[in-house]
Amino acid sequence: MKQNIQKYFVWSLWAAMLLTIMLGIGFGDLLAKRAGFPEALVNALPWIAVALMAICALILLFSAFQAGKVTGRNRLQTHVIGWSIAVVLLLALRFGGDWLLSLIPRDETVWLFKFVSDFTFAFLGVFVRFAESFGLFAVSIFAAIGVAIAAVGWIYSPNDRPGQIEKLFVGNVIAKLAAVPMALTAVGIFVGGTLWTVAYSFTNSRLLPKFDITKLSLAQYERLWGEERWIQSIINLGIYGICSLVFTLFLGFMLAAMLDRKIRFENTFRTIFLYPFALSFIVTGLVWQWILNPQFGIQSLIRELGFENFNFDPLYNPDIVVFGLLIAGLWQGTGLVMCIMLAGLRGIDEDIWKASRVDGIPMWKTYLFIVIPMMKPVFITALVLITSGIVKLYDLVVAQTSGGPGIASEVPAKYVYDKMFLGQNLGQGFAASTMMLLTVVIILIPWAYLQFGGKKNG
Repeated sequence: MKQNIQKYFVWSLWAAMLLTIMLGIGFGDLLAKRAGFPEALVNALPWIAVALMAICALILLFSAFQAGKVTGRNRLQTHVIGWSIAVVLLLALRFGGDWLLSLIPRDETVWLFKFVSDFTFAFLGVFVRFAESFGLFAVSIFAAIGVAIAAVGWIYSPNDRPGQIEKLFVGNVIAKLAAVPMALTAVGIFVGGTLWTVAYSFTNSRLLPKFDITKLSLAQYERLWGEERWIQSIINLGIYGICSLVFTLFLGFMLAAMLDRKIRFENTFRTIFLYPFALSFIVTGLVWQWILNPQFGIQSLIRELGFENFNFDPLYNPDIVVFGLLIAGLWQGTGLVMCIMLAGLRGIDEDIWKASRVDGIPMWKTYLFIVIPMMKPVFITALVLITSGIVKLYDLVVAQTSGGPGIASEVPAKYVYDKMFLGQNLGQGFAASTMMLLTVVIILIPWAYLQFGGKKNG
């Protein structure tokens, strides 16, 4: 019973700390001015949080005294108490710094005392001045570490062994420090930016983001799915995506199968097929814009050979403009899939090929019923790479057609860019971005199941 009470109050302690941090970074202003909460209640929340922290700390120490160890019942509790003290000290400096500055006497007669008081005053002044950024950031880091340790196992845990906690946080400390910027980028920019975009997609933001919790609605999504341009972009992406997925996988595997037969000049052919992938989509789009131009490209060349009635202008025909984009996309992306498939084929044991020849199995059956099932992880990797490229299709369209003729080659990514930066309609752009994110999630769920579900079931 005592252990449960101690555990519940420790988590209450962390909840109070996090509430204090949120109020310190402006959450109180959001509650008072935008959500409509009484200002007196919002102003009292920091003091309520401080009182809860004091009560929780007293109960934590009382339970520790009862257990006979002030430092905690086990190593995990000891570490959490240590990080808790660090958080409390930082919060005390953050919210009590001005009060501490007012208590420092400014005696100019004794030079030693003056030096000490000036140094202390300067230190606290700098801390209070920068507490809004660095101080609260440090509190958040310390609180997160404490919560992480508590989550690993509060009462009994396999990690409650000498050296386990130190190994977790101190071992390979250089590598962990090197990973901090990327971790902060992933959490702060990718995850935070994604949540911010989804939240503001339910607002009526125009040129500047405007969040009002009392006026959230689905109006942006209703307007989005009622606009012909968005519907056309979804249709175009669907046609391009299905064709690109099928043909890229097929052509990539066929090219890999031919190169796997140990042909002469294999390195030369592999370089030729892979070279387009080294180019950006902008360069690829401009090159194929010239090639498919009826005045300078393939149509003009064939007509000069005597075929005057030959017509091939996919980029200028609204009915087939998507297939003009597809040609350029296949030219650039097939080489990468070929290399991935070739690496998978080279990983197949030679004994399988020898056994199939001894048994008289035709080569196409060996590929279809033996080799391809063994290359399932390779196909999944290629599938994810191709699909991610399809969803973010933008620069190829801009370079080749700019979405034309009309809106015949419009795609979702271009729609988002135009709405946000040209149309200055952030809410509509956020709603479209959220729908694209939903598409990515729908793609990732089957991939995760195929990648990890079989292993877990096995």
